[in-house]
Amino acid sequence: DWHRGGFGGAPKFPPSMVLEFLMRHGARTGSERALLMVDGTCEAMARGGMYDQLAGGFARYSVDAGWVVPHFEKMLYDNAQLLRVYLHLWRATQSPLAERISRQTADFILRDLGTADGGFASALDADADGVEGLTYAWNPQQLVEVLGEDDGLRAALLLEVTEPGTFEDGLSTLQMRAEPVDAQWWEGARARLQAARDLRPQPARDDKVVTSWNGLAIAALSEAGVLLEGAGYLEAAATCAQCPVSSHLVDGRLHRASRAGPGGRARGEADGAGDAAAGA
Repeated sequence: DWHRGGFGGAPKFPPSMVLEFLMRHGARTGSERALLMVDGTCEAMARGGMYDQLAGGFARYSVDAGWVVPHFEKMLYDNAQLLRVYLHLWRATQSPLAERISRQTADFILRDLGTADGGFASALDADADGVEGLTYAWNPQQLVEVLGEDDGLRAALLLEVTEPGTFEDGLSTLQMRAEPVDAQWWEGARARLQAARDLRPQPARDDKVVTSWNGLAIAALSEAGVLLEGAGYLEAAATCAQCPVSSHLVDGRLHRASRAGPGGRARGEADGAGDAAAGA
């Protein structure tokens, strides 16, 4: 979809592995068209409502073809794979957008999915108090209540928060179709909106630590630490790498998952062993 990014029509899932393939194909053959597909899709996903413009991280998929309204569930495996995609795009193009999304997505994984034993939880639910998107959607008046009249209306324009809304019940998802003219102003406004959003009902967290998904996170955070020169990302990857060994390795064989303690009974599968090995 050259106009809206991605492939096919609604719903649109983030095509992480296709984008990785296209970047490798472009690097191998010199195909500018392949890199344009990657760049266009990554920008469309990052600027739409599927990306959390306040806290970072991607929702599961877009229900529409324009990346406006997501299914709000946020998965570890999506964000780990997308983190690597944006890192590799930044390495190839030095895109400021790709760098920003990489940092924010890595920070989301550490902040919102980290567990006490150093692993990463599987997901955040799509709903809160039984209402999908309750945590994430806004109307113009809510922005004004947090930011004041001038800044609230300015944020509504920047974030495509309209009347009657782009989502449900007069609410809108947050999009950022263009960079803010005043980046410093936006960082202040973003922090205030995030603090106000933290007071809303929050989605539940699936605390299962899945071997394969944590392997993906280890690999992504390791690359983030190297490419973005972030020691915290490397430390988190190294700590996470100990989790499958201490909790999931039973009699020389990796088990599939754990939750707040020893690994469960289900034995691991090929993807778990492969992703864990790739992360290591």
